[in-house]
Amino acid sequence: MLTDLSFLEKNTAFPPVQEKSRLDEYRKNDVLFHSGVPPEWSKDFSAIARRLGKSQSEIDTIFNYQQLISKKTADFVCGEPPTIETEQDTDQITRKLENQEFFTKLYEAFIDVSRFGNAVLKFRDKTVTAVSPMYWFPVCDKSDLKTIVQHVIAYPVDSNLYVEIHEKGRFLERLYSFNENTVGSLIYEKKHQTGLDGFAVAVLTNITSSSSLYGISDYSIINGIIEKLIWRFSCIDNVLDKHSEPSMSGPESAMEYDEKTGVRFLNLGKYFARSDSNSPDLRYITWDGNLESSFKECEMLFNQLYILSEMGQAFADAGGGDSSGTALKLRLVSPRVKASRLAKLNNSRVKNIICTLCGINGVSVDYDGLTLHWNDGLPVDEAEQIQNLSTAVNQRIMSQYSALKRMGLSDKEVDAEIEQIAEEQSAIQPLTLGVIDNAE
Repeated sequence: MLTDLSFLEKNTAFPPVQEKSRLDEYRKNDVLFHSGVPPEWSKDFSAIARRLGKSQSEIDTIFNYQQLISKKTADFVCGEPPTIETEQDTDQITRKLENQEFFTKLYEAFIDVSRFGNAVLKFRDKTVTAVSPMYWFPVCDKSDLKTIVQHVIAYPVDSNLYVEIHEKGRFLERLYSFNENTVGSLIYEKKHQTGLDGFAVAVLTNITSSSSLYGISDYSIINGIIEKLIWRFSCIDNVLDKHSEPSMSGPESAMEYDEKTGVRFLNLGKYFARSDSNSPDLRYITWDGNLESSFKECEMLFNQLYILSEMGQAFADAGGGDSSGTALKLRLVSPRVKASRLAKLNNSRVKNIICTLCGINGVSVDYDGLTLHWNDGLPVDEAEQIQNLSTAVNQRIMSQYSALKRMGLSDKEVDAEIEQIAEEQSAIQPLTLGVIDNAE
């Protein structure tokens, strides 16, 4: 954990030693996300191969469950952008966010939350951009290691080290000489005022613990299982390949001798006569790999993968026969709970990002009046949705306006719909008959 900026002093190692294990984990997860085999796994495979007396340990088949889990997690959290509800001009806010491609960047951020445990976003000029957590070095308060006092973003550029030191309302831009992972002399420094009340860096997170500032990657709990599956299926593949090679048995008389090469060979273009039924037949040999125990082990590992990843077996065939929203929600309870957890953990942070992004683009958004309704991205069962919203309106626990907003209508569409409903209701109301008293 970093508590000061001493790691940027001249002749110090960069990245700082304290952050090595975290950055190594990030690099490994990045390789896995892009369907590669990290060096650590290659060493493991080679060690197993030597122990088993195998001549090679190359792995041809990669099961990239890591990337699939990250994409599915982001799909459930914000594949369908959260619905924004405010007391202001919601349509204007939504248009501003769409113009900034905010929802696309939010999706990328939750990919990082899944694979790294954290996502880092930075405000610059009038936009927000994603920064790899591999370049993020938070500096914490010595008296409270869960409180960040400075965000440092640093990465090599050519033969130099580019650094931004962010504090509330400002940041320092620096350029150092950089050689062989060692910080050199300061080349230049420039001060910037951001005009923000807080940091120009925002961080989204996966679940954390009291012992660490950083979020826990979704990969850490499943990497061992997937590594085992890849090795096991590689062994099965080798057995099947070996046993599929055509081999034959037959009488020795079927072999011919090549005087030029001195090698005996089998000429399959000839006819081999059998004198009687007791003479050996020329035939192919078939092998029984006896892989039942291997497949049972793989089945057990897959079950553990489904459980520990919180995706369940249904995540692999979520586009199957049942297409109704209700059916899918019942099958995908576990991943929806996971997505709901991530949304709750980051709800206030995303609200702050929206308010800040709109503010620097000239649209004031009241944080307290902003509500985000997170969607799970599953097909909408319209009949169920209408029934639930109608019940909420009739029970007076939700307004017509909120119910129509939940259905995805814009402010103008909501106003027009409410006006139309009022006109229709007044048209069907019975006329009130008055009683005229003509008595004098």
